[in-house]
Amino acid sequence: MFANGWKRGRAAALSAVCVAGLLGVGAGVAGATSAASAGTSVAQVQAQAQARVPWSQVGPGWTLVEYSNGTIAHHAATTLYVVSPAGAKYPVYTWRASANFAPGLVAWSGDKTRALLDGIAPGVQTQLNLVTGKLTRFVMTDGAAAIGYTRPHGLNILGTQMSMDGRVWSLGRYSLTGALVKTLATSDNYSISGIDSPDGTILAVAGTTGLRLISNTGAVIRQLPVQRTDPTIGCGPVRWWDSKTILAGCGAKSASMGRLWLVPSSGGTPTPLTPQRKPGPMSLGDLDAWRLNSGLYLQSATGCGTVVINKQNANGSLTRVNVPGTLNANNRVLTAQGQSLLVDALTACPGTSSLLWFNPGTRAEKWLFKAPAGAFGVLNVVPFYSTENGPSI
Repeated sequence: MFANGWKRGRAAALSAVCVAGLLGVGAGVAGATSAASAGTSVAQVQAQAQARVPWSQVGPGWTLVEYSNGTIAHHAATTLYVVSPAGAKYPVYTWRASANFAPGLVAWSGDKTRALLDGIAPGVQTQLNLVTGKLTRFVMTDGAAAIGYTRPHGLNILGTQMSMDGRVWSLGRYSLTGALVKTLATSDNYSISGIDSPDGTILAVAGTTGLRLISNTGAVIRQLPVQRTDPTIGCGPVRWWDSKTILAGCGAKSASMGRLWLVPSSGGTPTPLTPQRKPGPMSLGDLDAWRLNSGLYLQSATGCGTVVINKQNANGSLTRVNVPGTLNANNRVLTAQGQSLLVDALTACPGTSSLLWFNPGTRAEKWLFKAPAGAFGVLNVVPFYSTENGPSI
């Protein structure tokens, strides 16, 4: 129901709109292909590209992007890029077209140097050193699933695990080689989620009647109850709204849809950010939110597992925000920077995904990747460490 529970991987979202089974077919980098054919190896091309990345400039507004020009009928290579806010693209790794699957992008470490990927096999994770291009595979303890790096530098991995009988979920801190370091929290009636604070000292964790605030050693600091929460649904952290406030999605009693709340980490009274809605054509649930000078913008669920962008008006009603050049059928907001939203958008059918910065106030656009019709295009995106990061599905 909430953003933090969405499945990673563009195929999950795109298949609901156009076709199934898109993931696993890659796309190439023309520069790498032409260089290799001219006698320069792909490894040499990647090393040269990594050397060109202005690492000292990398920060909020930069993104990691997996991109493919492949189609359902024709395999091609999959390339991972470091992309600047202005659109400069630096390819740092390429999976050949002969590979059945390129691992899916999960997270980017706060020290800029590493990317976490999955999708090779259950419990098997891959870490890519973005500076050297070295890939390292490891197995998470008891088949746990990695959900991201710890903040602020990515010295550990956060992961979730389900017990053998399926009754208990746990959230844990794992080493960079997949070993369980510390179980942080457990839940016996729903999958568990947790998000590090920007400084990495505490975590907001899902709970039955609100959120739980715990230390990074697992000690419970305080309960953060959210009024009228249905304990059979509970609350999940979406992300940290700022250094002292958590954006949470909670299910209310006698309500068919959840709503968004701003929950102070101090234990103060939570404030509803969105009204309690009824299912309708504008929204089947509010999943995430960004406040810009031009208004409050929401990521809203719609039918068949797709999402749209809405603006919440002063009276709580919604106005659909359409993005020119897209189908406006599955526009996923990833982060906000200044007065613009980073949008991963469906731009053609079947399953073509592109990436752009979009200012909903001025309608200004900056396209980072505009995939050819029929190509898969953008497969996965992770913005650099930011409290404004949205869900990665």
